[in-house]
Amino acid sequence: MTPSPRTPQQRDRRFARVRMLTRTIFVGSSALSVAMVGYLASVTKLHSHTVVTHPTTTVAPTTTTTTCTTSPSGTTTCY
Repeated sequence: MTPSPRTPQQRDRRFARVRMLTRTIFVGSSALSVAMVGYLASVTKLHSHTVVTHPTTTVAPTTTTTTCTTSPSGTTTCY
């Protein structure tokens, strides 16, 4: 095996550049992730709302049962 023609200082500088590049990519992707989560949270908050209805007369609630089945092809049928 032939020894590397680089000096230890050249090798160290190369590793330092690779570490700096890796750190830059990590910090950039982390910042982008935080920004994306914040944006999606604000968009979701703007579009979600709760509808509260108050009945005009006192009526007992009606409960119905819905049964859903899913076929092997992925089609869902509820009845």
